[in-house]
Amino acid sequence: MRKFYYYLLLAFIAIGCESTEDLVQESKSKKNPTQTYIINGDIEYISEITDGSASKDPIFIYDIPEKKIIDKKLTNKASDGTVILDFSYGISGNTNSGCTVDIYSNSTGTYNTNRGVYGYNPYPLHPDTNQYLIRGYGKPYHNYYYNSLILQASNNSAAYNYRPTCSAISIEYEFKPNVTYEISLETIFNDNRKLTETKHSEGFPTVNVYLNGSPILSSIDKACEKDIFLTATPRNYVRSYTLEDNIIKVRTLQFKFSPTEEKKALIIFLLPKLSDSRSTAVPINNYTMLLPTVTIKELPFDPSINITGGRR
Repeated sequence: MRKFYYYLLLAFIAIGCESTEDLVQESKSKKNPTQTYIINGDIEYISEITDGSASKDPIFIYDIPEKKIIDKKLTNKASDGTVILDFSYGISGNTNSGCTVDIYSNSTGTYNTNRGVYGYNPYPLHPDTNQYLIRGYGKPYHNYYYNSLILQASNNSAAYNYRPTCSAISIEYEFKPNVTYEISLETIFNDNRKLTETKHSEGFPTVNVYLNGSPILSSIDKACEKDIFLTATPRNYVRSYTLEDNIIKVRTLQFKFSPTEEKKALIIFLLPKLSDSRSTAVPINNYTMLLPTVTIKELPFDPSINITGGRR
């Protein structure tokens, strides 16, 4: 059963992909050699080598879906106030976002730098009309094998000073007060540990969705990093979903908000499973979330979905 929550599961003043307990554990651990896997030319998964052997050359894996399971949709605004943001057709290489990813070419045996990445500098989803400015944190970008925007989150191991990583996108959008909004994310989750090591990840990632007063989430020097911190948000403006199984399928995640004040952006943030306490082991988990479409629908104002109380 899907687990939708009306507030974040992490009760911190600020949350991020680093936690104090992980840093304590990693400081006491011994650095081990690693094996790097490159999925579809650009998705990196790193595992520990514990059998005493040395680090090995990268292994390249291509995960090609048998068929396209999500139909392409045009980005538009219908008469009923519904907006469909289609991320399935790729990102221009001229985003100048400030972030890049390296893509391995199987034909040439070399890496090429791709600038078609969402970063701190906003880039419109529709360059011709300058509509829907997008910012990225932790390098969300388009993977051509999955034909989708992808976000990644991992908590691989504390044993070689590996810090949990995550990613997020910010979509500039005017959320008016006294209107209810239904946000639908069309998603597919891929367990990269299962794909590379044939062992399931230990724990599931969480998707946090915010209505934010600003589209800017971090400073320029942190935008391309994968250890994002988000400040505390009133409960009325944050919703969460935690993956409940490893089945690869389309999941339409729906969240409703009834803002009583104007908000400027929709934030979608993917966080890995973290340790439950200082005494528990770091859960090894590494996921890619495909995000082909985001739908924003206006509905009559329903204040009953708001939560009474302070911040999360």
